[in-house]
Amino acid sequence: MTSLLTLFSPAARKQARRADALYRGLMAAALAPDLFTGGLVADDMDHRVQMVAVHAALLAWQLPLRPEPDLRRLPEGIHARVFDGFDAALRETGVGDASIARKVRKLGEHYYGLGAAVADTLSGAPEGWEPDLTEVFVRNGVTAAGRESELAAHVAALAEAFEASPSDIYLAGDAPWQAFPATRRRGVAKG
Repeated sequence: MTSLLTLFSPAARKQARRADALYRGLMAAALAPDLFTGGLVADDMDHRVQMVAVHAALLAWQLPLRPEPDLRRLPEGIHARVFDGFDAALRETGVGDASIARKVRKLGEHYYGLGAAVADTLSGAPEGWEPDLTEVFVRNGVTAAGRESELAAHVAALAEAFEASPSDIYLAGDAPWQAFPATRRRGVAKG
């Protein structure tokens, strides 16, 4: 059982700041105007949730692969912040307290389902990322029809950058987000 002193320790506060910073970067990348203004993704609540799920999946896939225990524990804190954000967004749109839990549960099902599919795909061979992500995006109606491969290429490029980045980047609360469309750089090794 975690004591109150542990929750307020300098290490816990540092981990919370790290999760906050990674969450802010995730949200900036997921809600970047370039994904929506060019018609790649519809600009509505459902598609915004999907973009958050896709981008959060990159962190949820990469951080547990790192040797540092602090990084392996971060996805839980990031997911908590995402759900706090969903709750706040629903309240801002006028959803009443009585239906918040049901709506957040529905958003959570979409978020975790799509996120798990993306993370599972990224756990496979890099050569299969683009075609397999394209299939995931088609199946889930993530993009405008026929544009799934554009988002798949972007996510594959981000995944490659995430994999190549040293752990110090993540420990500093940052991630190698790139504007759409990100480009792949084959042969980059982790430092």
